[in-house]
Amino acid sequence: MPVNNIGTVSNSKMRLPLRRTLSLIYHYVKKRVADQLKSVLFVTIYLAVFQLLILRMPIRDSLEISAGILVVAIGLAAFLEGLFLAIMPLGEQCGLHLPGKVGLWVVILFAAILGVTATFAEPAIGFVQSLGSSVLPWNAPMLYYLLNDGARFTVWAIAIGVGIAVVFGTLRFLFHWSLKPFIFILIPSLLALTWVIMADPRTMPILGLAWDAGGITTGPVTVPLVLALGIGISRIAGTNKNSAEGLGVVTLASAFPIMTVMILGLILAPQMPAPQTLESFFAPENLAFAQKVIGISHEDILSLAHGLPSNPESFSALVHNEKAFHFGNILLSAVQAILPLSVILLFTLLVIIKRKVPFMDEVVLGIGLAIIGFFLFTVGMQQGLQALGAQTGESLPRAYKMVDRPDKLQVFRNVDTSNVITSVDTAGRIKQVLPINDGNKLKYIPFHRERYNGSGKTYSHIPVDMPIWYNGGPRTGYIIILVFMCIMGIGATLAEPSLTALGTKLEEITGGAYKRSVLVLTVAIGVGIGMVFGFARILFDLPMIWILVGAYGITLFLTLFSDEEFTAIAWDSAGVTTGPITVPLVIATGVGIGAQAGVADSFGVIASASVFPILTVLLSGIAINHSRKRYIAVKDEQPSIPSIQQEVNS
Repeated sequence: MPVNNIGTVSNSKMRLPLRRTLSLIYHYVKKRVADQLKSVLFVTIYLAVFQLLILRMPIRDSLEISAGILVVAIGLAAFLEGLFLAIMPLGEQCGLHLPGKVGLWVVILFAAILGVTATFAEPAIGFVQSLGSSVLPWNAPMLYYLLNDGARFTVWAIAIGVGIAVVFGTLRFLFHWSLKPFIFILIPSLLALTWVIMADPRTMPILGLAWDAGGITTGPVTVPLVLALGIGISRIAGTNKNSAEGLGVVTLASAFPIMTVMILGLILAPQMPAPQTLESFFAPENLAFAQKVIGISHEDILSLAHGLPSNPESFSALVHNEKAFHFGNILLSAVQAILPLSVILLFTLLVIIKRKVPFMDEVVLGIGLAIIGFFLFTVGMQQGLQALGAQTGESLPRAYKMVDRPDKLQVFRNVDTSNVITSVDTAGRIKQVLPINDGNKLKYIPFHRERYNGSGKTYSHIPVDMPIWYNGGPRTGYIIILVFMCIMGIGATLAEPSLTALGTKLEEITGGAYKRSVLVLTVAIGVGIGMVFGFARILFDLPMIWILVGAYGITLFLTLFSDEEFTAIAWDSAGVTTGPITVPLVIATGVGIGAQAGVADSFGVIASASVFPILTVLLSGIAINHSRKRYIAVKDEQPSIPSIQQEVNS
């Protein structure tokens, strides 16, 4: 501060030249955006290179996708900056002062409201609602409903689950409850609910969505905000000496939303039809059910029944007109996501606690940055990363089966159907072919009657590419895909910044015995293994319960032999791997390949990628603890220097 002539300190603020101010802002923003680009570039470049070089498929709308990736990085940087400036400080202030001002029940109510509103502010939540166009209503009626007209119920179910998790997390902070009883009650309960869901064909298709909901919620808003609240409450409750302070809340926030989404499915089941054929779904006796599932008027359902579209793209364009992209709606959703959470925190601090908000100008700036960042992130995700993931998923089947290439469409004129030849292949199947003169060479192309235009005598031929590894058979293609997904999972996890922070915490707890780098690598390997199992389930249409029961059964057994602090670290590691970028990319890729494979439920990859890191971390922790105990035992058995000296003297 400048000093005046009589030696007193002046209250005038230091002013920088405009050019210097802009330079500081530029370098600050550049660093923040660069940090976010690092976390997204590996996955996007990896997907692009694999699609171009291995699958040999062009990337459609590459400029638009590149721009979307840049917008995602800018949006996420602004969003996180807004969280650090406004949301997290407000949450910590509320947690620090609220327990001393009000009773326990008010604290619990505040925790529940905080968990619900924080969920709506998660960037990945909006992505769930954009997946509705990937499902056909007759293949999975309830799944279609929960992703389209009933998406609000899905989001509310997830939000209520997080609210319940925050309540129990708050009670853990206040009453020093162990995490293990929650694990041994919640996980078996979820597996039991899974059996119930699978027993009903109406609810079975939502199983993957329900288990993926646990990974979607543990994003950059919910986890830091709940931790900030927990730290504040821990200081009041006197639990800040516990080295596991704040741990375990991610586990609860991952488990309870799974339960609430499955309960929602059981509640809606009586109103939903079972999966069926296209013709049966639009039959006159089932139109009431079809109208409920699709969410359109009776007149529209009658006109739609005459068209009978057979693929998700045409159906979505016909019913919801999803090709339209409205920036105004996205901006409105950003305001609706951030503003309620901010208002609740400010109201609690100003009215209930009656405490002045420190640095109010920073708080206002942070709220504005969070809204702008949420908007940019959503725009970039829908226009860039989601499209890239979907394209890669659609291209992956080229590794093991023949794929239509509509981008190489050929139109032949003056086609006479009398020249069509009926042939029989070695399996006895009757096929029709059309002879074509191509460069003075006669060749035969498959003839499909629906592609022939009789009035113009034109035939539209869509070439078919053979599998890339045709000589090795489908098995080789499957192996290539699963290896590809394993590497992508490992690489994306290594770039996850929140995992590094968790590794630092573990290194402190174990006194350096368990290194941060070991945790990061162990979790990454677990995610890679989980990706293999998750995509294998889609490729081979395997029952999800096999993976869940096997993996969680082993983790529960290992948890019995792990200490409290290490258990919290291991189970929390499942949540920190599912960031706002990896979740949409992985789900979009799974949905894309599931659509090509004809699987109604293409979810569940996130759930699989979340459980295996728990398993690998628990295994490594038990091994390290065993080695440490052996080292201590051997060291204790060795004679000390004074005892050796005494023996020499004697």
